[in-house]
Amino acid sequence: MRESKAELTDRLRREGRWEDFKKRREELKAGAVPAKEAWYRAAAEFPAPAAPASAEKAPKADLQPLKGKPDVPVAVAAVWIAEHLDADWVTPADAPSLGAWSMLEWARSSMAMRTEFYRTFLAKIVMPPQEAARHAEAERRRRSRESSRKTEAMFEGLLRTYRPKGETPQQGP
Repeated sequence: MRESKAELTDRLRREGRWEDFKKRREELKAGAVPAKEAWYRAAAEFPAPAAPASAEKAPKADLQPLKGKPDVPVAVAAVWIAEHLDADWVTPADAPSLGAWSMLEWARSSMAMRTEFYRTFLAKIVMPPQEAARHAEAERRRRSRESSRKTEAMFEGLLRTYRPKGETPQQGP
């Protein structure tokens, strides 16, 4: 699978080869190679290091602690993943469910998958400010109505307690 430009850039920076890549790309551009083509040619000259055969299939983590854990809603899993995406000390036992652990491993697998996680899952659970304000206003109105009902009930109770016997409540005009 070909690396995206962002993935290549991140990898070369981690490897300390980014400046060499930029220098080679500029040399190609100076030699009348169009910028886009220069990028791809330079990228071909800076391939990812070959992974040892043993790294092709990474050993699986011990998933036994997840056995029997109930499923959790995707939103709950997504919040947990967002909070633990960079926490390399997290183990399967810390995950709320097997699905959450699997999704965490998927999101960690590459920068492209991390981006996809944020785009697909996190964007849907982070409430936009306008929506949060609407929820807060609706909750304020609900509490106000509830408070008014309680005040009316207390007032009616007081009137019943202190109203002289035989007097009926007055009706409004």
